[in-house]
Amino acid sequence: MPPIEKNQLLELEILKHVETTPFLNNRLAAAKLGCSVKLSHELLKKMVSKGLLHVTKLHSRRWDYFLTPKGLAEKARITREFLSFSKYFYHEARKASSMLCRKLHEHGIRRVALIGSGDLAEIVYLGVKEWGLELIEVFDNRPHEFFGIQAKLFAAAENSQAEALIICVYDENFPMVGPKLPEGINESSKLYWLFDEKYYEQT
Repeated sequence: MPPIEKNQLLELEILKHVETTPFLNNRLAAAKLGCSVKLSHELLKKMVSKGLLHVTKLHSRRWDYFLTPKGLAEKARITREFLSFSKYFYHEARKASSMLCRKLHEHGIRRVALIGSGDLAEIVYLGVKEWGLELIEVFDNRPHEFFGIQAKLFAAAENSQAEALIICVYDENFPMVGPKLPEGINESSKLYWLFDEKYYEQT
């Protein structure tokens, strides 16, 4: 299953916004989407030309956007596709975590650390327990507890005592493309990424 394209996710955010309120402009769209005003302008223009949105000009500074029937249908389609991909991603992540942890176990690696402590880290933790590895450290952007382990800040990973550091952070738009290294984490031979084929065999 191919990943959801970034523009589809941007379109979905606009469609969801317009469904609740017609007030939208380039600057507001850019702020909501986290992109440039130029990109938001191009995106809105494209969505109008595709028939997903109808625009009414009230005056020079006020343009109202409304969902068309085609826009409603597209919103439903992208939502279904996004949910379907999310289920696929987590299924693949569970499989990959088991494969990676098995490989580490086979190479005599026992003490591991996680880079990140979100939903992907929880999946990797299952693989760690499955293959008898020992989770000794967790690194994140804030101090908190993860399965009984006090998380340290990312920068502390440089002095990690773990034999392998498994990356558990990702780009939400392209979750299986990566890895996405957070600030404070430097390239290292001890870093492992779930979806890197050189670390596990595809089945």
